[in-house]
Amino acid sequence: MKSIIVKSDQNKAYAKSLIDEMPLDGSMTVEIKKTPNDSTAKQRRLQWLWYTEVSQSGLGQDDTKEDVHVRSKMKFAHPILMRDDEVYPILYSTFQKAVKPSNNYALYIKDFATQYISTERLNRKQRAEYLTEFQRFWIMKGVELTNPETQGLDLSKF
Repeated sequence: MKSIIVKSDQNKAYAKSLIDEMPLDGSMTVEIKKTPNDSTAKQRRLQWLWYTEVSQSGLGQDDTKEDVHVRSKMKFAHPILMRDDEVYPILYSTFQKAVKPSNNYALYIKDFATQYISTERLNRKQRAEYLTEFQRFWIMKGVELTNPETQGLDLSKF
């Protein structure tokens, strides 16, 4: 089964050419549906590939892809949620008031990121922004991340 998300003239032309090449014997089906606005599997795969690459780079503080994920949620998803979500800023403000005076503040921030920041709540556009900011940050630090285009993604199109 082949799915094509039509997001450019090139994608549209490709889809048309596939239809033009189909036999007229009823052996093929074409399905057209609205593309959901949630994060795509390709975005998720790229995200975890990049987490692995950063964890193996020796740069930064995180030795596992899971640690990179937690730190990245706070650094890149947090600002998006503060801007776009109605409830998250209230939750985060309340959390800050409760734990800021604590000697365990850094530990609490890590726990908060682990428990309350979910990249799965990001829609396709937000995750593209998240990945773009992640990519910019780590490329500036000297980590060679896999090019998204080789993974079938053009982040600028979202």
